[in-house]
Amino acid sequence: MALPVIACRMSVTVPDQPVSPAASAQARLEAELIPVVTFVGEEDSRKSLAERQGELGVPAVSVAVLRNGKLSWARAYGEGISTRTQFQAASLSKTVAAAGLLLLAEEQGVSIDDDIASALPVDLATLNPEAYPLTLRKLLSHTNGTAVSGFPGYVVGGDVPTTSQVVMGSGPANTEPVTVSANPAGERRYSGGGYTIAQLWAETVTGDPFAEVMARLVLEPLEMNDSTFVQSAPADTPTADRARAFGAAGDPVAGGWHLYPEMAAAGLWTTPTDYLKFVAAILAGIDGRNAGLAPEIARTMATEVAGEYGLGIGVKAIGETIRLSHSGSNRGYRCNFMAYPSTGDAVITMTNAAGGWPLVGDVGRTANVIYGWPSAPPIIRERAQVTAEELEGIAGSYGRVGGTDPSFILAASGRQLLGQTPDGGFRFKLVKIGPTTYIDPDDGEEVEINRAPDGAVTIQTANNQYFKM
Repeated sequence: MALPVIACRMSVTVPDQPVSPAASAQARLEAELIPVVTFVGEEDSRKSLAERQGELGVPAVSVAVLRNGKLSWARAYGEGISTRTQFQAASLSKTVAAAGLLLLAEEQGVSIDDDIASALPVDLATLNPEAYPLTLRKLLSHTNGTAVSGFPGYVVGGDVPTTSQVVMGSGPANTEPVTVSANPAGERRYSGGGYTIAQLWAETVTGDPFAEVMARLVLEPLEMNDSTFVQSAPADTPTADRARAFGAAGDPVAGGWHLYPEMAAAGLWTTPTDYLKFVAAILAGIDGRNAGLAPEIARTMATEVAGEYGLGIGVKAIGETIRLSHSGSNRGYRCNFMAYPSTGDAVITMTNAAGGWPLVGDVGRTANVIYGWPSAPPIIRERAQVTAEELEGIAGSYGRVGGTDPSFILAASGRQLLGQTPDGGFRFKLVKIGPTTYIDPDDGEEVEINRAPDGAVTIQTANNQYFKM
């Protein structure tokens, strides 16, 4: 390499400092996200994280990566936010709550297989007339036959029920009672209601608010200083750095966010960096080391009970590797984490918009490839020819067969269909890939769309059939 000569002096250009593996991986992820579906001939059209964020209308995204049990990197993307900006963890709350509840059971001298029904200050004759045993193991693994899958939350400034009222479905509660039914086969039936029963037990046996119990047992010992289960309005949290929630259409959620008295199921406020402190403690515990969470607690949580789920955490075997994970969806928030005990690695993505799911998936998928973690094979499809007339013929409102209300609305847009629910809370795309087959490029789901000679249109998904109204 020739050296430049300037004013009769030789000067040598000093090479840039070597780029660290963490910085290199972060740059790759930010520059080129891997989509769930790649169309033939469009392999070079991958979008950057910023482009995808803008395309999906997601104001704030926060990502953190754990390597070998240590924080590798963390970054927040969006105006006015940082890595200390809190997001609602939604159902990722269940993982933290499960750990706290197991610690509380140990503290109280209660086995997680003991029936805790007698300690609950609710009308069990109404909720559980057959007196099925209620145990922490079953409640936290979604195998206790409890009702109420999820919760919509409560508007800031409105009435918010107590934990007992949520369980009973009374007062200002906006969900049904958490009833208990037989589940002799021990099948997993996802139930945020079961977690709310466990929350009520914790509040009853300690006499303390659930948020205080979790702070004492989990958040403070792990120095999760940017995390809390306390539910509060923006006006009541003037010093908190929080990402406000947005709907799928980019509309801000009234009041900034919803409140979730169902804290164990959905009420944690946290940051990706803080949450990975908790994940690192689980991974260390599984490895037999106590890094703030005893090995017996971590291993119990990560042992599958039913349906690839342990206690508060998804447990999936992929070859000889185990993936721990959980996703979360609150009003205006979407998030997910994945962790690999064999290597001590993890990634978490948090967003503040209802349209954040595709971005959460893209980040996780790209991290899997970059770091060599287990990943699903790519979905490769070829676009089929489609005319504007054909798409216009499909466009319209659709209802589920047997129902009377519209489920979603389709509109033609370029070479694809754009869909959304009537309230705009969920949006999707459909691209033609066969004579009657369309695919959503953001999640890979394929549907069949058939047009009858008389113009009637039906859409068949994996689980339902819809008709054009």
